Order: sequence, then structure tokens, then C-alpha cells
Amino acid sequence: MDSAVTSETLDRESAPSVLWKAFDVLGSFSQSRRALTLSEIARGSGLPKSTVHRILTMLLEVKAVERVGSRYRLGLTIFAMGTCSAETALRDVALPYLERLRRTTGQTVHLAVLDSSDVVYIEKLVSASSPPTPAIVGGRLPAHATGIGKALLAFSPDKARPPDNLDGMLPARTTATMTRPAALRQCLREVRERGVATDRGEAASGLACVAAPIIVNSCPVAAISLAFPTTAGSGQQFINPLREAAAAIARAVVTGSKVPLAAT
Repeated sequence: MDSAVTSETLDRESAPSVLWKAFDVLGSFSQSRRALTLSEIARGSGLPKSTVHRILTMLLEVKAVERVGSRYRLGLTIFAMGTCSAETALRDVALPYLERLRRTTGQTVHLAVLDSSDVVYIEKLVSASSPPTPAIVGGRLPAHATGIGKALLAFSPDKARPPDNLDGMLPARTTATMTRPAALRQCLREVRERGVATDRGEAASGLACVAAPIIVNSCPVAAISLAFPTTAGSGQQFINPLREAAAAIARAVVTGSKVPLAAT
């Protein structure tokens, strides 16, 4: 490949098609779809069965998938690669503080990172006293519809925030979701002033969150949130423990050596 071609210019036309097809196959799996038949993978990936079979044969050779009877599942190679990610290292550093925060508040705790316009959850500690939340580890939600996403957007570089000339409406998850870009920009300004973000029924009806960013070198490497019923009030009582946990995780990231940080 020409040295002038970078990851920014790499697309389905310039990259080997087998690479994209392999990711289409791997993308068919999820936490609720851990073991799939050939037909199910074909439907999930949108690829012909013959192509899926050929891709699976290659993935089996490198143990990226395993076969169990008539079904396939992700293999140990994928697991081993996942443990090398910066997000896994961050989760390991943050976990003791997240567990303490759950014990202190009695609420469900989330840890997430920003990926474009979504948040990706890398940890979730469930509390029996909190209502169910739509977040799952490894899953995505629109950043603008969540407290944890707004905490990340507010403190991210300008290029990661909704542009001033953004037209149209943002997708809604509930009737309370903030869909007007101008309203979201104003909300993010307020989040930067307060240092915390909130979500009241925007990601799921009846569910509220307060969230705070984990700031390292003036950039948010992740954020944490506490989820509680909207009937329980504003969540003001959770803000100090939340801020303390976020600051403690940031200090642990700085003093530790296991979390590779992106250049700022």
C-alpha cells in the first residue's frame, strides 16, 4: 500500500475486501448472540452463505472464532486481543473506585468512553436498588441522550462537539431526549461550568443519571455515572462522591503505567 495512504483515507474500496467481510462476520456476534449458526451469521452480516463459510474457515485457523457443534462463537484470539486495549487497562485501574462508589451510594455505576457520537460502556456495576439501565458492557448509546455522554462531549476538544452549523434534529430515545442541536450546545456549556452532567429520562423513561468526566492532561479519557430512579430527586446527594471517584481515577491513571493515553 502506498505510504501516502493513511487510516483516514482507507475505505472499503481501497482496503482488501476480505478484511471488511471478516469484520462484518465478527460484528454479527453480541452479548445476546454469543453462539450463531452459519445462516444466522449470514443474515447478521448481510453476506452470502458461501462468503461467510470462506471467512469463517480463515477465522477458525487463527482462532478468532471457534466451532461448537453447528454453531460458531468468538475465539480466544479475540479475547486476548481485547485484554490489550487501553480501555481494558483503564477499566482495571478504575474498578476499585467504581466498586467503592457503588457501595457508598447504593446505585448502579457506569464507566464509558466516547467514540464519535456514541458512548461505549466498558464497565457496569449493578445495584439492586437501582432501576434497570439500557447500558451493557461493550454496548453503545447516543452520547447526547446520556448523562455520561454529555459529560464526555462537554469536555472534549471542540471538534468532538456538535458544530454550530449542525442542521436537523438529533435522534430521540424517549420523549425527554434533547434533540435540538442548539439546546445540546447550551447544555454542554452548562456542564462545563458545573463539572457534572445530568440525564432525566433521556436514555430511558423513569431513569436519571449524574455523570462526571475523568480528566487527564486536560482531556476526558472516560466518564463515570450513577443511575437512579427519576422519582428519587435530582441526585444532588451523589455529586460529591461522584466527583471524588472521578478525580481519584484520574490520579490513579496518571500515577500508574498501564493506561496508554492518546496524545493531546
